Amino acid sequence: MTISSVNDSAASTINNYTSSTSGSNSLGEDDFLTLLVAQLEHQDPLDPQDNTEFIAQLAQFSSLEAQTSTNDKLDELIAAQSSNEQTSAFSLLGQKVIVASDSLYLQGDSVELGFSLEQTTNEGTLNIFDEEGEVVNSLPLADLEEGSTFVNWDGTDTAGNPLPKGLYRMEINIIDAAGEAIETQPLIKVSVDGVDLDASGSILVTDAGNIPLSGISSVVTQ
Repeated sequence: MTISSVNDSAASTINNYTSSTSGSNSLGEDDFLTLLVAQLEHQDPLDPQDNTEFIAQLAQFSSLEAQTSTNDKLDELIAAQSSNEQTSAFSLLGQKVIVASDSLYLQGDSVELGFSLEQTTNEGTLNIFDEEGEVVNSLPLADLEEGSTFVNWDGTDTAGNPLPKGLYRMEINIIDAAGEAIETQPLIKVSVDGVDLDASGSILVTDAGNIPLSGISSVVTQ
C-alpha cells in the first residue's frame, strides 16, 4: 500500500507498527486497516489524500478481506474432510477390505491373496517373493473365472515351513488358451483390526500391515 502526504507523527506511527510486525512476511487484514486509519488520521489537511489512490487502497483492503474469508472457509472445509475421513476409518473396524496392491507385511497369520481378471481362463500361478527377491512359495491356480479370485496363503514356504515376519510381494502369472499372458490386478483381502491417526491421514491396521485409508479399493459385504 502506498502512503503519501503524511507528517512526522504519521511516519512515526507507521514505522513503530511495521517494526512490531517485522517478524511476519505479510500484512493481515487488521494490519492493513491499522495502517490505513493511521494514514487518514495524520494526512495533511492542506494536501489531503487523493480520492483515486484512497479508493484503490480500499479496493485492496476489500480484496484482502475476501481472501482472508476464503482461507477461513478452506480451513473449515479441510477440517470437515479430516473428520469425515476419521469417521469412515473407524467404521471399518472389524470389516474385511480389499486392497489393490502386490505387497504385504506377513505377521505370522494367513493372508488372502488374490487378483482381478477380465476374462475366464484355465490356469496360472501365484508366486510369492521375500525382500531379497527370492521365490518362497508358488500357489497353483486353475479354472479361473472373470472377476476377483482369492486364495489363502498360510504364510509358509514351499516345504510348509513358517516364514518369518516381514515384507513380501506376490506376482501373478496367468495365460489364456493361446498361451498369451493375461494382465491382472493383484489384490489383498484383510480384516481391519485398528485405526491409527497421524499427520498423513487415517491408517488401517491389518494382518497384512498398515494400509492408508486411500489404499482401500472396496469393502467386503459380510
